[in-house]
Amino acid sequence: MFIRTNTRMQLLFITCTAVASLVLFYLLLINHFPPDIAWKDALFSGLIISIISQILYFIQTYYHAKSQVNFSSLMLVLVLTAFYQILINSAFKLVLGNERWTQYILPFEGARACIVFFIFVTISQYWWINKNKQIQSQVRQQLIEQERALIKAELDNIHQQMQPHFLFNSLNSIAALTELNPKEANRMILLLSDFLRGTLRKDIQTFVPISEEIEQLKRYLEIEKIRFGHRLKTKLNIADECLQTPVPPLLLQPLIENAIKFGLYGSTEEVTISISVLKNESGLYIEVRNPYDPDYVQHKTGKGFGLTSVRRRLALLYNQYDLLTTEKQDKLFITKILIPK
Repeated sequence: MFIRTNTRMQLLFITCTAVASLVLFYLLLINHFPPDIAWKDALFSGLIISIISQILYFIQTYYHAKSQVNFSSLMLVLVLTAFYQILINSAFKLVLGNERWTQYILPFEGARACIVFFIFVTISQYWWINKNKQIQSQVRQQLIEQERALIKAELDNIHQQMQPHFLFNSLNSIAALTELNPKEANRMILLLSDFLRGTLRKDIQTFVPISEEIEQLKRYLEIEKIRFGHRLKTKLNIADECLQTPVPPLLLQPLIENAIKFGLYGSTEEVTISISVLKNESGLYIEVRNPYDPDYVQHKTGKGFGLTSVRRRLALLYNQYDLLTTEKQDKLFITKILIPK
């Protein structure tokens, strides 16, 4: 696997390796060699080690072993150590001559090879650890992106399923009103157009102020009030400090659609639906109350998509699964939503 490493970090590490090698060899040799040979040995060793470190980096950039200690990496270090020995001996023979090379350099070939071997092993392990961290980070990022893509696909799917029942019901109502009350039918078409325009242009992952959601909800309620006439009453209790609080778009409409379906469809009486939006210590608190007939709900058939979709959206967006709760009090159905801070 090819992973691009930070060039600045690479340069800094190779520079530090060269300086550290230079200092190490100088300290080891200064008490045994003449000063001119000690500093030349240290300088040559530092430069050659830095060059071979670069080679080791490029090899490990294109090849990443599965385990930290493995035969391939060990053989690579052995080959590079032998390469170092060839270069350092050639440099010393060229600069010092064969006589001084034989006197000062040759007797320490084994010790030098062991030191350089462990330096390259250290460098190899450093690159392995650093590269493995980068691979893990890349894998995590890919998993995050895949999860985001899956969430977006699921949210888009939910978005596409949210409106059909309401739309079909509205179109049927418009068709019925066309002959009985053309003026109301025309008004309903305009309201439906405004509502759908505000709905379809929304990105379901982009949050909007709750005030915008309230305005969209009012358009929806206007349409429903044309359908149900005097039977549908609503009470809105929206705290002023909540108006700019961001919420997922199209959050309220499924709640009210659910309240209308189970509050009005099974009754011929006037029904009042209450919507409250308040703030508390945990975040934004939304509550919808509607009367319902338990006998009607018990025999009601359907997918119950509304609350399920909202619950799923909240779980996907906030990674919490208890943000929507419901309860029943006598003949009152209460839906509660918490938008966390």
